[in-house]
Amino acid sequence: MFRSLILFGVVTVFVTSCAPAAPRTAPAGGPVAGTGAPPQERTLTIALAFEPKYVSALAPTVSAAAGNFFLRPFNGFLDLIDDQNRPLPYLAEALPALNTDTWIVFPDGRMETRYRLKPNLVWHDGMPLTAHDFAFGFRVVTPATGFSTAGAPFSVMDEVVAVDDRTLIIRWKSLYPDAAVLQGGGSRLGPPPFPRHLIEESFLNDPLESFQNHQYWGREFVGAGPFKLDHWELGSHMDALAFDQHALGRPRIDRIRWQFIPDANTVAASLRAGTLHVALNSINFEQALQLKREWAGNNAGTGTFTATSLAAVVFQFRDFANPRAIRDVRVRRALAHGVDKQTLGETIWRGELTMMDTIFEPTRDYYPVIDRAITKYPFDPRASERLMNDAGYTKGPDGFFASPTEGKLNLDLKSGDGRPELPVLAAGWREVGFDAQESIVPRGLVLDPEVLGTFPALYLGVFGAHEVQQMTVLLASQAGSAENRWRGENRGGWINPEYDRLVQAFNTTLDPNERVQQRAQIARVLSEDLPKLVLSFNPNAHAYLAPVKGVTTPSLYTTGQLTWNIEKWELN
Repeated sequence: MFRSLILFGVVTVFVTSCAPAAPRTAPAGGPVAGTGAPPQERTLTIALAFEPKYVSALAPTVSAAAGNFFLRPFNGFLDLIDDQNRPLPYLAEALPALNTDTWIVFPDGRMETRYRLKPNLVWHDGMPLTAHDFAFGFRVVTPATGFSTAGAPFSVMDEVVAVDDRTLIIRWKSLYPDAAVLQGGGSRLGPPPFPRHLIEESFLNDPLESFQNHQYWGREFVGAGPFKLDHWELGSHMDALAFDQHALGRPRIDRIRWQFIPDANTVAASLRAGTLHVALNSINFEQALQLKREWAGNNAGTGTFTATSLAAVVFQFRDFANPRAIRDVRVRRALAHGVDKQTLGETIWRGELTMMDTIFEPTRDYYPVIDRAITKYPFDPRASERLMNDAGYTKGPDGFFASPTEGKLNLDLKSGDGRPELPVLAAGWREVGFDAQESIVPRGLVLDPEVLGTFPALYLGVFGAHEVQQMTVLLASQAGSAENRWRGENRGGWINPEYDRLVQAFNTTLDPNERVQQRAQIARVLSEDLPKLVLSFNPNAHAYLAPVKGVTTPSLYTTGQLTWNIEKWELN
């Protein structure tokens, strides 16, 4: 039965549309050899399942960062994470080094990090990009203006100061071990530069309504990444041009067209027909796996998987939780024992992924310390029933858990469309005794902060995979509410003072060995109180045709971005 359920689609996938065969293109700056003709413009065509709301790396319009697809092509930062999760300087000449004049620790625990920007940096519109734009960016990206920046590194920063046009100083309130690498992998970002000449007036005049709804975040975006926005046809496509003055050099591909194609079958067929080059978040896991196997024998393309997020079930902790029993840790533990992760891994992910017990990556060298500290919940229907009995629930004649006072335990399991775990989880829980019913959030509401924070019982979703980002989203300060317009990544509203204290200590500890022990204690609290049930990495399924050269696929567990070096891609 489970195998028949997995045919529901999955995850982000990168596929491409290959344009019909074209004349040979010239090397950058020259005509086609032997023809004397002007160089042909090279256009990379990419399919997206959803039309984006914005392309800025950080925006005040939703409570999440930009996707993999726009973070690198359109945005520039001080540093850059490569395909092996290694930090590299980007707009900065070099990254700070501890115990040098670029990273100073003061006796009272405060710190300073210093950057020197590369010379002659400019925005996509040709205006100078200076240290003052970074200082302005830090002043802007606060939770009060709608940005999801309540956690590290922003919460640990005191101020960002532009000494001159090329010198930037970040002053830290306390010790912060990741101060030299503000992009921590995945989508954890440091202060972005924002063009003061375009949006400062709007921010000063109306930092909420006008600023948050400014077209700059989307159709009028001006950044510093390798590609600049040229044209946005709503409901159809978005064109981007190579940025000649990009800090890492002009991209080798002249133009990218992002096509919005919601039908995964259309995208897969277009790949096979060679009318698309790359697909991003536009085919499902099964289709990507089929392409990977098809192309293995003919070298027509490449199919592979990376991970920038985790799949997990979040529990509702707020007063309006329905049923109220979901706030009882015994019920949450019973649900955890009712998940057959082996079946999930084998039937949905075909053995491509390792199922997980915690937010921490199992391939890290320190993971054995964490593994010894956590409580695990192997599939055990008898353990589920014992826990439910302790919570006052027994199985009725229909086989479902019920309470003499609360009646049958009806559980609503919400998720966005296309999550393949949804029917498998619900069916598995029903077999164990939980009356779990699947509920799909309409496509237009999957990013709505209020929808994400007001689910009644269970929400199956994806969350940034990097460990620091995972820790941050569960802090009490990240809990959304009506008062803060439901902004914040703590979807279930879980609050645990011990957890907050441990994360705060982790974020201010420089000693690597001590940080390993802190990770273990954080993992212990999460496994005991279960604010969310971690399932596995969420695979981004990528596929690109053979004419696309220069793509280096990150290791599955590095949380790297496929587009990290998009300026080096070539189209033959």
